[in-house]
Amino acid sequence: MSAEEQANLLRVLVNCAEKAANIARTCRSNEELLGLLVQEKSGSEANERFEHDFKTLADVLIQETIKHEVGALFPAMQEAILGEESPNFTNKLGESVTIAVGSSEEDTASCLQAVLSGHEGAASALAKEVHQEVNFSSEKLGEIPQLPEELDYANLGIWIDPIDATAEYISGDTMFTDFPGITSTGLDCVTVLIGVYERDTGVPVIGVVAQPFGDKLEENVYSSSMFWGVCLPTLQAHNCDFEARDENRRLGIFSSSEQSDILQRFLDLGYEFAFSAGAGHKALKVITHEVDVYLLSKGSTFKWDTCAPQAILRAIGGDVLDYTASVAERKAVPLKYLMEDSETDPDWKRNAGGIISVRNVNVVEELLAKLCEQ
Repeated sequence: MSAEEQANLLRVLVNCAEKAANIARTCRSNEELLGLLVQEKSGSEANERFEHDFKTLADVLIQETIKHEVGALFPAMQEAILGEESPNFTNKLGESVTIAVGSSEEDTASCLQAVLSGHEGAASALAKEVHQEVNFSSEKLGEIPQLPEELDYANLGIWIDPIDATAEYISGDTMFTDFPGITSTGLDCVTVLIGVYERDTGVPVIGVVAQPFGDKLEENVYSSSMFWGVCLPTLQAHNCDFEARDENRRLGIFSSSEQSDILQRFLDLGYEFAFSAGAGHKALKVITHEVDVYLLSKGSTFKWDTCAPQAILRAIGGDVLDYTASVAERKAVPLKYLMEDSETDPDWKRNAGGIISVRNVNVVEELLAKLCEQ
């Protein structure tokens, strides 16, 4: 029996997401360490929406850990495991280091020491988390289904966002919206996103979203909230059965920079608004049925932001649509993840047309009719 046949890809991704959350919490637990790990992004890596954009060693280390673990168990997928971050990191001495997960804890610690400029204790602590065996369990996780035997792993690719809402992760400041339980900023907005898609169709089929700081156990001590969904031709499953916040209220969630004329159209349809940080977090609020729709008209999200939430939404009867294409064609046009686009479009990683995330595709027709009004 091959390693692929022995391993359950969904279970592997859930465990990877929890390992990612452990790394994120380890990095965040010490302000001095966090200060060492932050490196401002620049040039083509920066997101033009923000005056400052950051990457942390946690981002890079999480991404490379997931690539290492999934690639080892599912070698047919290895070349199509992609993420947000470059593995190159510049330490405080100005030296460029490529982050790589070694074959042993000691090898990984040695690599991390080069980034952390001699902070051996911090490097060892992170390497320990990378190589530690993780088997996430929670009563909210649900039963992980067996995936179809005919699943073609060579036709699957992965998009990883190791820490979505990095600025929130760094600052940690929390503010609440007018809706109980929905934060506008803070650690609650931080997510780990792992999405699997079919390489021939570009359709997302498996998604895992983790909140490393989802459950506060005590001051500065957290555990993860974990959400998953599978939407394959012969299997549809998820752990996302949530009742609507209020059946009599229509709620939308947006970026604080959303266009006023678009917000007005939602007002005309009777929607109330929440504004929040993190594309993954806002999509998660749709998944958990705390809001009905998340719309972003700007092309400021990327494949790694949407692949995982879209797979989960598809499993529960929703989807993530291309905003511009859907309005132009006056019908739902789901996002696709086609590698062949990289050959012709230099901006292929970006969701250039904006996005509409819905939990129920039946609301799309009314939304598009209103958005299409002149």
